[in-house]
Amino acid sequence: MKFIWHRENGAVSVYLILIIVPIFLFQAVLIDFARIKLAEKETEAAVKAGVRSSLSAFDTELQGNGLYGLGLSTEEALNIFSNVFGKNLSGSTASGAFHFVDTVPVPSESRLTPIYSLASHPIFERQILEDMKLKAPIEFALEITDKFKKSGASAPFQSASQFSKEAEALEKLLDKRNDDLDQAWIHAKALHDKAIELHSRYEGEIVELASLAEIIGIHNVDEIQNSLIHIRDQIKSIQDAMQALDLTLSSLVQAGKPSMESIASIIQSKQVLQSQLNDLAVVQNELDKILKALIKYAGLLIQIKQEAASESLIIASYQGEIEPLLIRAKHTNDNLRNELERIMGGSNGSNKLYDAFKSVKVLNDDYFHSYSSSVAAVLALFNGYKGTISSIYLFTLANTNRAKATNDAYENTANEFFVKQSKIEEQRMGEQKQLTANKLAQKNKIQAVLDQAKLVMGGCSSNDQSFFSILQDPEVPTKEGLYQKYRAINNHVAVIGSGVSYDLDKSDKVSLKAMDMLGAFASIAEGSRNELYLNEFALTKFNYRTYGFEKDINGQPKISNERINPGSHKLALQEVEYLLYGFSSCQANISSAYAEMFSFRLAIRTLEALLDPKKELLNAGSPLLVLLAAAAEGAAKAFMDMNELVKGNQVELSSKLASSVLTLTYKDYLRIFLLLHSNDTKLMARMQALIELNTGKDLQNQTTYVQGHATSTVRLWFIPGIMRLISGSDLLGCKVNMNRCEITRTSALSY
Repeated sequence: MKFIWHRENGAVSVYLILIIVPIFLFQAVLIDFARIKLAEKETEAAVKAGVRSSLSAFDTELQGNGLYGLGLSTEEALNIFSNVFGKNLSGSTASGAFHFVDTVPVPSESRLTPIYSLASHPIFERQILEDMKLKAPIEFALEITDKFKKSGASAPFQSASQFSKEAEALEKLLDKRNDDLDQAWIHAKALHDKAIELHSRYEGEIVELASLAEIIGIHNVDEIQNSLIHIRDQIKSIQDAMQALDLTLSSLVQAGKPSMESIASIIQSKQVLQSQLNDLAVVQNELDKILKALIKYAGLLIQIKQEAASESLIIASYQGEIEPLLIRAKHTNDNLRNELERIMGGSNGSNKLYDAFKSVKVLNDDYFHSYSSSVAAVLALFNGYKGTISSIYLFTLANTNRAKATNDAYENTANEFFVKQSKIEEQRMGEQKQLTANKLAQKNKIQAVLDQAKLVMGGCSSNDQSFFSILQDPEVPTKEGLYQKYRAINNHVAVIGSGVSYDLDKSDKVSLKAMDMLGAFASIAEGSRNELYLNEFALTKFNYRTYGFEKDINGQPKISNERINPGSHKLALQEVEYLLYGFSSCQANISSAYAEMFSFRLAIRTLEALLDPKKELLNAGSPLLVLLAAAAEGAAKAFMDMNELVKGNQVELSSKLASSVLTLTYKDYLRIFLLLHSNDTKLMARMQALIELNTGKDLQNQTTYVQGHATSTVRLWFIPGIMRLISGSDLLGCKVNMNRCEITRTSALSY
């Protein structure tokens, strides 16, 4: 063995073998590596082709709505995917031919997973935007935005909206001030009446006390009582003496032959005593009268002092009621003055319409100062009377005159205040009453038109309610309608209705709310295009009240260019109204649309009337009256406009406001309202619910995004063992299994 090893025979052959074999092995590995990479690309392309092919089986009925969803079951879609995947591999070509790569599918490894569906709002919205991105901006710009910008009506809209807000704000200040002043005047009149009543009562009591004081003189109770005791004792002594004389006379008569002189003397003595007794009785009566006068005087004096003290608190309570009302009214009056200065100092100050603010009556500060001072003076003078009464104990002539003077003082001041202030208050309240009557008259005119409008808002089919119970059933809270379902899928609370409420019940609220719409419309028409796509989708794919009634420029009914016919939907002539307002009945949605549209037309017609206001209204002192009068004039015209709109006819926006003709239809106003009340999540949920109602397709099952997963194998030509060694590294993108390499690829795709 050692001999062979050291021999040089075959050295070249061995050398060549050592050189060539590694080269051969390298070439073999390189060839299989290249084949694997080619198979990987082929597999990836086949997976993508399979996913695309499965998505090509979209639902054609949904396509008419501009939406795309997989119209097959998952199993059917998987069969398409697997079939296309297999046919796109090299192993599917004719046998017998040479294949550099012979990839074949592994059927058990093919999967097709749905990821998203049309029930998802982001997916649903993206498809709508894709469908409408060309149509929506063009249509809206031509029919609404550009026309409105060119018409020159934007500035009057903003101005009228601002005028109505400022008129309403000032009216609230005027009402608040007048209410406080009315209450203050009620208390002021009560104060005057109280002062007159007290003056009359105290005047009588003062006179009575003075009269009693004359009777009493300089006497006091103890002195009178002692005198009465002494007189009673004297009377008793005289009565006893007279009784003794009677006994003596009786004894003389009984003794027989009495002395006439003795009898005459006794009778004379008795007469003297009787005269004395009579004199004492007169004195006693006088003293009793004085004593009674003293007692009455004391009681009346205490009473008048107590009354003055208690009535002083009552007078003060009147001031306590009046003063806060005056302070509050003055504060409101100051706010009113500041608001008027702001309004008239702004850019609208030169507007003729704003002359209505010039006649608004702002009270001078002297009014409040004089009012408050007069009330305080009555209280102060009454307290002066109370002090005078409390200091007097004996109503002498001087004290009586002093008491009368202080009693007259507060009464005279109260009378002077009442005479002066009553003229001011009667004029103020008279003007207020006249304004209230005028405003009520205008409100009644508006309400008469509103009542007419409510009668013709429109009717609905009796069969509609069954469809609404499927969409959303508010009468059965536990029942999930289609709308609630799609809200829940997207993690939103299912609230019935949109929160937008327009009614024609109260004329003043209708008028003011209508004017607010002008400013809002001017803002959205000038700048907002973000929600156009969704709104235009709603208007083109769904029907509304005048769908099919509108005419083109030739007077022929407009024909829809959509693949679907919205007129054939289950909810006839009301779908967009449902999308907009979301109530659970046709009547509620149609009425809301009519009421809001009427309000918009009322606002425009009111604005037209405001451009030429009557001078007497401008001088009335109430901007709100100017607005209500214009609204009363505009309401009748708005009602006629609505009669045309619900027939599908076009109505000119305004001949007085616009420099060019701008006509709008019922559909155009719905377009405006969709922008004004934009709520994309509710709108999309309602559209999804209507699509399922009309097509019977559950959008949860309409897949829009799928992920395909498949595996193929390719046979290794050379030395699988070496490839197996490197299969665990990132260098080789497959898994070696015996003499084949398994390649797995995943691809995702959406509509």
